[in-house]
Amino acid sequence: MSELKRLSTIALPALRACMGDWVYYISFMRMQDISERISFAKEIHSSKSLQDLLQRQLTNRSKEIANYLISQKQRFFNALVVGTYGGNPQWNELTIKDTSLSKGISLQYLDGSLGVLTLTGNEKLFAIDGQHRVAGIRQALKEDTNLKNEEVCTIFVAGVTQEQKEENPIGFERTRRLFTTLNRYAKPVGKKDIIALDEDDIVAIVTRKLVEEYRLFIDKISLTQTKNIPVSDKQSLTTIVTLYDTMDIYLRTSVRGWVKFKKYRPSDDKLIEYYNQSTDLWDVLANNFPLLAELRDSDPAEKVAGKYRKNTGGHLLFRPIGLLLIIKVIRFIIDMGNTMEEAVRRISTIPIELSNKPWAGLLWDTTNQRMITSPENQKAALKLLFHSVGGDLSKMRTNTIKLRQELGGLLNVNEEDVELPLYV
Repeated sequence: MSELKRLSTIALPALRACMGDWVYYISFMRMQDISERISFAKEIHSSKSLQDLLQRQLTNRSKEIANYLISQKQRFFNALVVGTYGGNPQWNELTIKDTSLSKGISLQYLDGSLGVLTLTGNEKLFAIDGQHRVAGIRQALKEDTNLKNEEVCTIFVAGVTQEQKEENPIGFERTRRLFTTLNRYAKPVGKKDIIALDEDDIVAIVTRKLVEEYRLFIDKISLTQTKNIPVSDKQSLTTIVTLYDTMDIYLRTSVRGWVKFKKYRPSDDKLIEYYNQSTDLWDVLANNFPLLAELRDSDPAEKVAGKYRKNTGGHLLFRPIGLLLIIKVIRFIIDMGNTMEEAVRRISTIPIELSNKPWAGLLWDTTNQRMITSPENQKAALKLLFHSVGGDLSKMRTNTIKLRQELGGLLNVNEEDVELPLYV
């Protein structure tokens, strides 16, 4: 916000409301006014290092939000919570004289709630919640001035900034507490929620469609929040989070470009193309792994999954770690220039029982009868599986000597005793 620019008085339609000991005003502002008038919540931090930390966070995210505003036609923001200090903002209540509204209707919500909030331009406005959005709006307006008249819901509260801390220490503490409270209880959207609701992320859209329409997954996918699936679940192949992650791995075209691509909804033709790629994969997997075909053709009530995920281990495909491992290797084999069908054929030659070699001791704890989930074991298992189906370990920046050393340490055996089986 330029300190040299003189800001004019603006009148905003508003609702006055109360919660706890806060009185607040709900209105909206044009993006141009937000950019010019609202500063950042770094002014409620005493520490210069904390101010710098917040500024770095704002810089890192502003470009991402600006791109969203510029490229997404169906753009929308949550309300900004804006602290006001100084100046002389005025609240003028409006009276409704149309008596026809009161016939048989309680006017309790209207009494003292409708009015005009006038800002003179001399007050200090700072974002208590939504500082990344304010930064993004500023960045977007530099690139596209057509956004300047678009309107964003804005909630105003009386706040105190760092420079007024000595004058009003109680108000400063109260303002900072509101800032931390809003950020503490603003729970990030979980992956399961993204899968369920996101209409831009191609992987989320494909995952939903698979769960709703593809026979292998209808009523056979767990909707828990995490990847983990208990042995007591005898109906589900895997979790919806794991299914999303497998599709994210398989459909990905490039790391950096893929992340950006998932932020914007592709054309309907692209959606169909990616969905067909996904069903083709699962069709071929079912053709090569009879137990997947058995699950696909069964009624959910038959609880076929319980046969292959059990306390003594079970099938690699019926554990999230194993399923992700297999899809990752399929992706690697395809990237080497092979067809998807050839990649799945190679994978189908591997041992599948967790309690047998090579998974016992690496992914399956035979003593405690549970999965070994450490990242080190998963990385080594990925390299071992890739090598065992004809993968070139140099693609993973390793070789057989290093892999034997790695596995020897994890399995607590001499590296010369480590087997590196080949199945193709």
